[in-house]
Amino acid sequence: MKLTQTILALSCLTFPLFASAFFCPNNFNQINVGDSIDYVTQQCGKPDNTKESTKKNDNVPQEWSYYIPQTVSTETSNQAQGTLKTSITFDEKGNAINISVNGLGVGSTTICGTSVQLGDSRDSVKSACGDPSFINKQQLPTTASPPQETKVTELTFGNTKLLFENGKLTESK
Repeated sequence: MKLTQTILALSCLTFPLFASAFFCPNNFNQINVGDSIDYVTQQCGKPDNTKESTKKNDNVPQEWSYYIPQTVSTETSNQAQGTLKTSITFDEKGNAINISVNGLGVGSTTICGTSVQLGDSRDSVKSACGDPSFINKQQLPTTASPPQETKVTELTFGNTKLLFENGKLTESK
């Protein structure tokens, strides 16, 4: 009994150390977040496909506006189609800091069909609600340097995609 508890305790302590590790999709070689493209191809072999692109780092506060279709009642007891304005404000790190539905601040909402809550990333909100109707970005001061671009590389091994930003492994899909 005591041995089992000790093993469980050690497992819980060491688990976070391996949380950013993956196995190569076509073998059991271990790769880690932060590994270079060269190292990953050395460990995993030649990918089936390689795709490169760039993305701008939009590390500025932003407000995304959505107009969600709603059925509303009219004075003559008819049904009409309207919209409900939903705005989500993000900080410079891309995390939701304010959600407003029809002018009222809320901590979370399912107006898009999937739950969106404070602290969610822009990618998470985009997957729940789709592309916003409008994006309002904070203007950078003229003395600030322009947003830098990140080189994104996607290596495909069968059904698995490994994503790299600026040559470093960031995630496996």
